[in-house]
Amino acid sequence: MQEIAEARGIPESEILEQALERGVEDLWVDLVLSRYIDDEIDRETAINLVGRDRVKRAEQEVQAVEDDVRWGLNA
Repeated sequence: MQEIAEARGIPESEILEQALERGVEDLWVDLVLSRYIDDEIDRETAINLVGRDRVKRAEQEVQAVEDDVRWGLNA
C-alpha cells in the first residue's frame, strides 16, 4: 500500500479508502448478477443496477458453463 501511495503521491489512508470502495462495489456487482442468474431479479433491473456490459458478460459465462456441461454429458 505504501508503494502505491508514494507512486500516486497520496496518503495511504486514501489508498485504503479506494480499495474498500472497489471491494464493496465488486461485492455489489456479484450480488446483483447472482440474483439475476438465479431469477430473483429481471434482466432490466440487473442492467439498471450494474450495467448492460456486465449483464451480457454474465450471460455469456453462464452459457459457456452450460455448453461445457452439455458437451461433458454427451462425450
